[in-house]
Parts: sequence; structure tokens; C-alpha cells
Amino acid sequence: PEDNWVKMNSLPRVGEETWRRFLRRNRSIMADVAMGQVLNTVTCPTCHFSSRNFDPFNLLSIPFPTVAEVIFECTIVRRATPLNAPKVLNTPRKNKDEPKRYKIDGIVERLHPPSEQLILEKYVIPMSRLADIGDLRLRIQNQCGIPSSRLRLCKTETVINRTDLDDNNPVKYHTTVTSLPDKEGPCVQVAKQTGSSVSSDTSSEDAENAPPTQIMAFENTLSLRPIQAADDDKNNEDEDDTVTDEDEDEEGSASEKNGGARAAKEMRVLRDLLSVYGDGKECRIYDTDPLPLSKAMSRSLWPQSSTEFKLGLRVDAIDHRDHWFPGSVVEIIEGVPGENGDASSTNQNEKGNDQATKTKVRIHFDNFSSKWDETYTIEHFKRRKVRPLYSHAIPRPKPTEFMVHHRYVHKASNTSYLFGLPFHLQCQNEWSTARAGAHILAQVSRYIQKANVDHVGPISVDDIQEVDSRMLRLYERAHSAISELIDLLLEYDRTYIRSALLDSNNSKSSEKFFRNPTFDATSLSSALVKKVGDLLRRLPFELKVCTADSLKNGTGSKNKNSTSNSSSATEEVNFPFSLMRTIGNYMNARHAVVLNWRDSAPADKKSLLSSLRPSTMYVKPIMGIHKSSSELLEEKGSQKSKNDTGSAGLHLGICLAEFCKVNKLDLNDNWKCPRCKDFREGKQNMTLWRLPDLLTFHIKRFNCSARWREKIMTKINFPLTGLDMSEWCHPESPALDGKPDQAVYDLIAVVNHYGGMTGGHYVATCKATPCGPLGSEEVGFQFNGAGVSCHVIDGEEEDEEAVRTNRGSGWTALRRKEKDSANQQKLSAALAARQVCESAEPLWLQFDDDLVEPIAPRNVVSEMAYVLFYRRRRITQSNVAKYCSLE
Repeated sequence: PEDNWVKMNSLPRVGEETWRRFLRRNRSIMADVAMGQVLNTVTCPTCHFSSRNFDPFNLLSIPFPTVAEVIFECTIVRRATPLNAPKVLNTPRKNKDEPKRYKIDGIVERLHPPSEQLILEKYVIPMSRLADIGDLRLRIQNQCGIPSSRLRLCKTETVINRTDLDDNNPVKYHTTVTSLPDKEGPCVQVAKQTGSSVSSDTSSEDAENAPPTQIMAFENTLSLRPIQAADDDKNNEDEDDTVTDEDEDEEGSASEKNGGARAAKEMRVLRDLLSVYGDGKECRIYDTDPLPLSKAMSRSLWPQSSTEFKLGLRVDAIDHRDHWFPGSVVEIIEGVPGENGDASSTNQNEKGNDQATKTKVRIHFDNFSSKWDETYTIEHFKRRKVRPLYSHAIPRPKPTEFMVHHRYVHKASNTSYLFGLPFHLQCQNEWSTARAGAHILAQVSRYIQKANVDHVGPISVDDIQEVDSRMLRLYERAHSAISELIDLLLEYDRTYIRSALLDSNNSKSSEKFFRNPTFDATSLSSALVKKVGDLLRRLPFELKVCTADSLKNGTGSKNKNSTSNSSSATEEVNFPFSLMRTIGNYMNARHAVVLNWRDSAPADKKSLLSSLRPSTMYVKPIMGIHKSSSELLEEKGSQKSKNDTGSAGLHLGICLAEFCKVNKLDLNDNWKCPRCKDFREGKQNMTLWRLPDLLTFHIKRFNCSARWREKIMTKINFPLTGLDMSEWCHPESPALDGKPDQAVYDLIAVVNHYGGMTGGHYVATCKATPCGPLGSEEVGFQFNGAGVSCHVIDGEEEDEEAVRTNRGSGWTALRRKEKDSANQQKLSAALAARQVCESAEPLWLQFDDDLVEPIAPRNVVSEMAYVLFYRRRRITQSNVAKYCSLE
């Protein structure tokens, strides 16, 4: 019946009845003076039925416009594969009559993201300001199809090396890449770290006009073989290989019982790895982790005497602090006398003087500088101070990672500078530097594609064709050299491992480990060095190793004759393509690889061909832009030109429009349509219906999500007088009854919040003006502020002495009586208040605890405003009649 009554009566009649019923239960001065009504309308998208409710309010919580989005422009850098770098990674083998190395069926050419045939992809991703960085990673994963665990987010900045070069010259620009921390946090924090202008104090218009936050996501360059997952499960089923000396002493019969099964399982894993390691798919499609092979090689080459010491032997060694670390034998020292205090010295009381000279080995520990190297003798091996690899130490869970930079040397000025796009590169810790070098070359192939030469000015067709043909031959030669060098390194690395493990024909499946202590890799390594040297001269660049700090500081020696194999050497050295040194032992995150690109121009500087060729053979890959991302960029560009007003802060009316706009309800809001009898995603909007005499606005400055929160410091420009609320009232609202000034309000007080999310301080600002008997506001300057500034008695000012002694009959505003030492401060405050009193502007007072001071009206509006109090210019007559006796 009540629903039928609502349908039969007009909206104003329903609103009046709702208000009358509300006053029955809430009769008070606050309900009469400071409470109003809003009309809440929800429309069903299916049946278009509108459900209306009249809700009372004592303040309006007005939100900021939807600036809650941070726009990220993310560039994905995919790893090199035969699909996106086919000219190097899918070229036929040398002396093989085949068009391609791999036949990939079912692949359709796709040059729009997401596509494995692209190297660079751009996505525009809008995120909530307080969304977690993990949510951003998931959005990127959903867009590009790469698991978020395989992506490294970085901030980028493009700098200009030389302004005299053409924009198409790759040497002109350099992109600096800095990794973002893996810590969790809100997306707005990422925008701050990347130097974006979007922050908590950014206004709505500034945020909309701000450029997108530039980030870059590098795909992990390692692609683990599928067989590795099964091997890891097998290894996890067994107990960890890490044992202590006590465990070894207590092995006994239990160890003998389990030894057979354990050895058989290890043999099976090793044979599976040996069958695929270094095959035709290695480095180009898959990257095998040789950890089980390295552990087996350490036991296979384990010396029983000093004559069996091998360079590159991987061991676990105990340092002078009795800590176990993995390392490699980097030097064999023969005939060196032992010294007291040296790690290699033995107890002279036990050994005597007959062992004054010994053959020692210097062991370089992984992830340490060379100053921490220690020397050991065969006695340390026998006394179990040095043990096979990972028998005591724990393998690093993450691969070795470093940056690869591009550098160009300008021969005319003899200066060098970084250019292009550097990239992150990961290597398996137990790879030899030869295998890691093949991986570096494979990933560099992304930046060696044929360049399109721009022809400026009148140039003959014959010259253009000659340049294009020569450039094509240069790139084909470079592609062939890189492909041959990768195959060569993989072949020798595979031969080295198989020779170290599969020497003896006497090896039986029942043996616990492979044994080949007589293996000598000197001849194999020498042959590799010679062949690699021939191919390196055909590459368009040189591979160098230096410290990352030297690149930042612009330093670093170019000593080509340096033969130091120390992983912490500060000088720049050639990258060692060695079989007997692992990349995890040679490099760490503090080092970097630099590609010194050679000049691609011919020796004849005056030749026209030289001017048409690019400086280097480096070519930035083609960028693929996601379709929806390009639409977002165009939409943002149009909004920027439309909203670029140049004003600082937001007007209060924009926040009120945000309060009254139509919002779409989610199904989780559980709104049930009265007509459909089902949950719908209704459209909700609120309009003002009944306005109170005292209107209070609460500005939603505290933005919270499920995990993060922030205080919005955007300035709200609210009017001190003449706020017309009719724009946000319903057309049938009783507030719009045609009377003048019925919906016009003037500001009377502001509550400011100073501080952040964890604490703060409130300071009030109030307008000190009286009201007349009819409720209309009098002229501001008629109130003289007696008791704060000078006193006005019968139109005459008190003398200065009265001001000094604080005599008079005015109010004191609850201020404490100052001490005599503060008389000068009181006098200056009184003189300042006199100037306010003599001004024609209204008097505004600031209340900070017990401190009351006058402030200029222009300082009332600030970014700290939190609660606003407005009074209707023409107060309701019924309230004047009820409460005029209070004056």
C-alpha cells in the first residue's frame, strides 16, 4: 500500500512526507538548522525502473574527480628467439644445405602485440593510484602473455648524446635504465620513483594532462628446458647434497645401503642432461642449467695429489672464518714456500721442514672480489678443508644477472659515449664463460637488423643501390659470424663437459660418481681461443667487461693488454671466452658487459657512400604498439588539449559534480531491482533535494585501498561568498522555489588538517561577523574584532596605552594572559589586528589551539582545507522565529 501511495503522489509530496517522518524521530536544533536531504536514484539497466530514496544528511562528503588513475606506458623487451631474430638464430648451419635451421609450423606472421615475432612492444595500462605493484605486474602479464615472474620492471630516461646528429642516427640518443625494487607498494609510488609528475598533491587537471609514466619490462633471457622441471622434482625428493663433516663421519652402513640407489638416480639424471646439453636447440630455443653436471665434474676431476690440480676446478672451500663458499681454482702456484698465517700453511710441528715448498692453488670465491682469494694445498683437500662443489655450500637460487651496454667511439674526437637501449641479461651460474658468451651474442642479435638508410638531397639511383647492396652484405656477414661463433662456443663447451665426465670406459652404472682425474683441457682451450679470435674480428663490435660504477662515472681503462681474470678488476678487459671459468665465478651484479661498436663507414672519409651509411650497425628494433593502447594514447591526447586550462587546483563545483554524477554499481554491491527481483548493475546518481541553513562539506582527502592509503593534497578553490547550490539541486527541489538567494551560501568557517595518514593537527579558520535580527549577514567591516585588535568605543579608538596594557571591555577569545616578557609580541599582534580592523574586508580569525590570530582572506583557501562550513545568505524564516532569542 505504501508503494502505491508513492506512485500516486508527486515527487515533492513524497519528499515532504519523508522529511516530516524524519523530524518525528529527530526533532532538534541540529535537524532544523544543519540537516538536509538528498535524492538517491538507482536505475535498472534491464527494465529501466528507477528506485528513489530520500536520505537525510548533516554533511556532504564530496570526493575528488576520478584522478585515481596512473597511466603507465610500458615497453616490453622480449628475449631473442628464432622467431624475432631469425637472421642469426634461425640461419642454417655452416656447410648445411638448408633454408632454415628450424621449421616452425603453424606460425602466422603477426606484427601487432602481443606477438613472439616482435622484440619491442608498447602497452598503455591505466592503474588505480593505490593499486599494488603486483597488480600492475599481473596487468602487464595479461597484456603481453609473459609471466610476471619473468619480467623485470625498470624506469627509463632518454638523454641526447650529440645534438648535431640526425634523429634517425642511433648514436644520438641513449636510454638509461634503472631497475625498480621488487618491494610491494602502491602504483603511485612507482610514478614518483620514475620522476612522473603524478603525486599525491597533483590536481585532477594536472594528473589528466600529465604524460604517462614511462617504464620498461625486460623478459628474462633464460628459457629453461622442460626436462629441467622433472630433474628438479627428482632432486627435491632426495635429501640435500649439503652435508657436514659429522655427517660424513657417521655415514656407516646407512650410507652404503642408500649409496646404490642414490648413485643410480644421479647417473640417470646426468645421462639425461648430457644427451640434450649443447644440442641443436641449446642457446637458441632452450637454456639448460648445468648444475648437476658441474657437481659431477667437480667429483670427476677431484685431485688425489698435487699433480692432479686443474684450472677451473669447482670446489667448496672453507675460509679463514670457517665459512664455506663455492669457488673456482683460478691459479696453480708451484714451488711457493708456505708462510705463517697463510691459509696454505700447515702446522710446522706436525709436518716439519720437509714441506717448506708446496704446490698451491688460488681459489676465487663466487660473488667476492679477488682480495678475498685464498690459497690451499693438497693437505687442505685431504683434511676436508676443500670439498667437492656444493657438498657444504648452498647454490645461489637466482642466476647471474648483469647489464649489457652499447658504446660508440668517435675516432675524430677520440671520445666515447653510451648510446641505444641497454638490456638485462641472465646467465646460469654454472655456465662457462664460453657458454655465457654464446648467450650474450644470441641476445645481442636483436639489435643487428638491416637498417633503412635515409637519403637526403639529390642522390643518384646507382649510389643508393650501391649503398643498399653494401649494407646488406655487411649485415649478412655479421649475422653469419655471430651464428658461427655461437655454434663454435656451444660445440666446445659440450665437448669439454663430456670429456670431463665420460673418459673412462671402466665407468659402471653402480659407481657413485664419474671419475676422470687425468683429463687435461689445455689443448681444447687453446684451440677454442684461436678459432674465437678469428671470428671476433668479423663481428661489428668488441665485447668488454668493466664495473658498472665506471660506466656511471664515465671512467674505466681501455687496457687491452690486461690479462687479469679478477672479477672485481676495475680496468676494462676483453670478455673471456673460457671453458675453465664459470660466469657465476667471474661476474656478478657489480659488473657490466659493454659492446664497443665499430664504425661501419669505409676508410674513405670523402666517399659519398660513407655519408650515407649509419655510424654503426646497431639498429633499434621496430616498436609494436598495442591497438587498445594506441586508442588510449589518442584519447588522452585529446583530453589534454581540451582540459589544458592552466589553472592551479580544483573548483569546489567540480567536486560537487563528481558527487552528483552517475555511477555504475557492481554486482558485489548487491542492489536488487524491485521490478526484476534480481541483482543488477544499476546506475546510481544523487542530487540535492532539501538544503539546510548551515551547509557542511567534508572533503575526502584520505584515499584508501585494501592495502595502501594516502592523503590527497590537491587544492580546492572554494568561494568565500556567493556559492550557488542550485546547479546541483533536483529540478523539483523545494530549494528552488523562486526566492532570491534561496540557494546562495557564504563561507563562515574552515577546518584545516596539517599532517599525513599517521597523524596531524587541526587548525580552524572562522569569519568574525555578526548576524542581524532577520538572519541576513551584515557588512563584514562593521564588526571591529574587539578584544583581538583595538577596541572601538562609541566610534573612538582606544589610545595606544590601553592597547599596551590590554585594558578594555572587549572579549579576550579565551587567550591566556601573556607574561611581561611577551609584551613586544602582544604589541605587534595588536598593531597587525588594528590594520585588519581598519580594512574593508571581513575579519577572518585563525584558531590554533589557544592561539587566535587574524589572517588575510586570501589565505583562507589552502590545500589543507578539510571541512567547510557555509551559511545560507537568507536563513529560513521559521528558524529565525524559533531561535532568534538565542542572540
